[in-house]
This record gives sequence, C-alpha cells and structure tokens, in this order.
Amino acid sequence: MSAFEILTITFSFIVGLGVAQVLRSIAYMVREFRQISLHWIPFSVAAQILFFQVQFWFALSVVNSLMPQWSWSVYISMLLLAIFVFLAGATALPHSLSSLGERGLKEDFETRGRVSLLFLALYMAGWIGVGIMFWIPELWHLALVNGSYALLGLIIFRASSSRVRGALHVLLIAVTMYGALTVWTTPSLEMPW
Repeated sequence: MSAFEILTITFSFIVGLGVAQVLRSIAYMVREFRQISLHWIPFSVAAQILFFQVQFWFALSVVNSLMPQWSWSVYISMLLLAIFVFLAGATALPHSLSSLGERGLKEDFETRGRVSLLFLALYMAGWIGVGIMFWIPELWHLALVNGSYALLGLIIFRASSSRVRGALHVLLIAVTMYGALTVWTTPSLEMPW
C-alpha cells in the first residue's frame, strides 16, 4: 500500500460513515413518509451534503497529486474537512421518529437541522484554506464560489424568516450546481479549470 492509501483510510472511515448516515436518514424519511410531514429544504441540503461527501474523495486525490509528501498540517486540514462534512450529514436530518417528535421535517430542520449549514460553511471555508496552502491557480474562483456558499449557509442559518430561508436555499442549490460544473473536482479527478 502507498502512503496515500494508508492515510486515506482515516478519511474514508469518517466520510463513509457520513454517507451512510445521510443515506440512512433519507431512507428512514422515505419509509416513514405517511407519519412525517416532508419538505424539500432538508432533502436538498442532504443531497448537497451527499454530493460534497462523494466529491471529497475526488478532491483528496487531487490534493495528493499536488504534493510529493504529506505533512501533518495537510493531514490535519484534510481530517478537519472530513469531520466537517461528516457532521453536516449527521445533523441535517432526524435519525428516527422519536428524534423528530411532533415536528414535521421542515420544523425539525429549522430548529435543529440548520446547524448542518454551519458545518458546511466550515467545510467550504476549509477548502479555501487548502487552496491557499497549495496556491491553486484559480484560487480566486474557488474562493468566490466556496465563500459564496459559506456565506449563504451562514445567512440561512441566521435568517428568521422561513420565506427568506426558502429563497436562499434555491440560491444555495444554484451555487452548488455552478461549483460542481466550474470549480470543484470532477469524477475524472481533474479540476474543471
């Protein structure tokens, strides 16, 4: 095994558990749909988190290609990113009917699930830090897209109006789609730029 393969075991455990957590929560919501008032916002956030969890592995390969040898600072940075994307997935949706209580899915997200947006904001800001660490050529584009996403996530978290949050979630989806097409690592393990 290469050093990279050994190092990625830790990241894979954390992110893999995050993927399983999101998929389990989605499956639970779908299975119990007659007892739960469903809403599109928590599912859209869960889908974005799932995208970022999968995309993390692609980006990890690119990071590995940028460096001849791993350092503790890079390892810890990537470990924190894995933890942030895991925590985003673990907090977005309820895990059981008892954790949902009498609330519908929208109310649960607005009262408890919104914290996932804070972890996503940390995740996006962390990738800006990684870009600075490696001086990625298109850093301004990465910083703009990730910074916009992080800022929107924080605004949604703080917004008191449900209508404003809903409108901003649509914008968050648009930023995610734009980032996926123009900035973030693709399944071919190449940067779009």
